[in-house]
Amino acid sequence: MTEKFLLNAQYLDPEAGVKSAPEQVSGDIDEGIWLHVNVAEPDARERLAKAAPYMDAAMIDALCAGDTRPHVEDFGKEYLVILRGMNLNPQADPEDMVSLRIWSDGKHIISAERRPVMAVRKLIERLGASEKPVTASEIIIGLATQLIENMGGPLGSLLEEIDELEIATIEGDPKALRLRLNDLRERVLYIRRYLVPMKQAVAQLQSLAQDWLGEKATRRLRQAGDNLARHIEDLDAAREQLQFQHEEMVAASSDKLNRNMYSLSIVAAIFLPLGFLTGLLGINVGGMPGAEDGTAFWWVAGGCAAIVLGQILYFRRGGWF
Repeated sequence: MTEKFLLNAQYLDPEAGVKSAPEQVSGDIDEGIWLHVNVAEPDARERLAKAAPYMDAAMIDALCAGDTRPHVEDFGKEYLVILRGMNLNPQADPEDMVSLRIWSDGKHIISAERRPVMAVRKLIERLGASEKPVTASEIIIGLATQLIENMGGPLGSLLEEIDELEIATIEGDPKALRLRLNDLRERVLYIRRYLVPMKQAVAQLQSLAQDWLGEKATRRLRQAGDNLARHIEDLDAAREQLQFQHEEMVAASSDKLNRNMYSLSIVAAIFLPLGFLTGLLGINVGGMPGAEDGTAFWWVAGGCAAIVLGQILYFRRGGWF
């Protein structure tokens, strides 16, 4: 296997901790091992089957699948765990969440990614700096908790943007605010789309047999599940906040439209009789009064002004404006 496919290989020693495995890993390893691979490679299935012959074809297909949603499957002696995490890669949108696929039989553990998952890199660094004994179940719990821990920063930044939008709503450009609001709503919904099944997957992990996970790992996972639940609650509150801001913008736009329509109605009411009068005086027939009088125009203009003044006084007294 090439380095591009095999991203990490470590033997798991329950007594002495982890130790690096050779780049060319044999498929008939009896001791525990953690392999982390890049399944975006075209020949990933063939390479994975060669590196882990103890996995059946269905599990290999699950690890190499193109699109996944968080879930956990218990096959008795084997476990398949699909999780999602924030995209913390450079120049990437955090909400464009990355998938982490994990298979384990309690002794071997295979984790796979199609795009870089920073939680895996952090866990590898932590294991490299520690000499504590590590089991396959602890690797799985470590990956799950690290994924959830990495969500805090991006979600906090997103919530700050929503709060800033609420302040900007007071004196901002309505069109720009609507575009920004729609963008934030899409981001919140996209993240929540994966966090809800992620919560269910973590709950499924907690329900697995104690002899596989262990009490300490279960407590860590329970705490991570609580943090994930708080993240979802924050997203639900943010979604309601954005919905309220959307309704406020719609109400403000409707009020502005109603004011404009009201102003146009008053203008139309003022000029409607003037239009009728000038149209009547403009008909091209004989006998038009004042046609031969040089001051007739001024009399008509004065009459129109008097009509306008009378209408304004009438509308103002009636409370129209």
